Amino acid sequence: MVLLPVAAVICLLAACEVVSSDKSKRDTSTVTDTTGVAARADTSPPSGVPAAPSDSLANTVARDSGTVTMSADRPVRGGVLFALAEGLAPDIPRCTWKGATLPCYRVARGVLAIVPLPADEPAGTFTLTFDRPAGRITRQITVADHDFGRELVFLDSAHYALVKRGADVARDARALRAVLGAESDTRYWSGSWGAPVKGARGDGYGAERFYYRAADSSRAIRLGPELKTTGSFGLDTVVASSRDVPSWRHAGVDLTASRGSSVVAPAAGLVADVGSYILTGNTVVIDHGQGVHSAYFHLDTALVRRGDRVAAGKRIGRVGATGLATGPHLHYGIYVHGKDIDPAAWAAMPAFARDQGDAGTSKSKQ
Repeated sequence: MVLLPVAAVICLLAACEVVSSDKSKRDTSTVTDTTGVAARADTSPPSGVPAAPSDSLANTVARDSGTVTMSADRPVRGGVLFALAEGLAPDIPRCTWKGATLPCYRVARGVLAIVPLPADEPAGTFTLTFDRPAGRITRQITVADHDFGRELVFLDSAHYALVKRGADVARDARALRAVLGAESDTRYWSGSWGAPVKGARGDGYGAERFYYRAADSSRAIRLGPELKTTGSFGLDTVVASSRDVPSWRHAGVDLTASRGSSVVAPAAGLVADVGSYILTGNTVVIDHGQGVHSAYFHLDTALVRRGDRVAAGKRIGRVGATGLATGPHLHYGIYVHGKDIDPAAWAAMPAFARDQGDAGTSKSKQ
């Protein structure tokens, strides 16, 4: 049990760079398993995959080296893992992560899988697989733990009333989850991603935030280990009881910027949603294709409409303080296959993922 003086825990927007210049690196070695021995492909035939003609199989095996190029030596909670199985060219790629189907796509050099490692999922060692006619490529991936911190936020009566509207929050969450979980075949973006707000700095991804009335600021508040957040900000579908402390894990970063500052698309895509929600306020969501979405909360004004095609650098809104916001700023989120990741990790995308074009619109079956 920890007793925190209020003055030491009031939530402030910290300053750190969110979108960096291209600092990605390429790991060209074959990933090893936890024993340090190079992982071998499982030669057992994958279930449900039609047998290929012998000549086609021979050609495929000749091209497929079984090499998987990875984006990081040490994947961590909150980050993202890019994995390229070089030389694979199936009509319908099939990949799994933790034993469940993972959407993956054909690109110029093989099959690309992008694995989200959200803050609300545990660390540990998990299995990533790519199916191929000659068998299954399997890699054991160890995801390291990370402490995202805990924060108290004190709200005036009007803002506190918002967090207690459990049924409305749950309704909004269902709508946003449906948008962010969509999986389109076409990849709209290429190259490096830019910053949504020029020169803005911020952080806060993954932090557990607990919301109290401003009147509570005069007393010490205990944050024991039994006090847990009930979901991710803007996407909590649980209607908490009146006895619970309203709380969410922060699913993006808060970029400090003055009201009215321009917000631009960091990469090309289609506008998937423009709406006004209880917690996120005026909101824009962009679908960048193949399960990647970016989200912009608390806007003063949205300058695009649903269905608009936007290019990188296109102005999409203005910074505001709508919804559950105590001052002007932009909440910027990145979602991969419906799960949030740290935008700073996404900005560190390796060249082999950044510069790959589609090889058709094939994707793994769901």
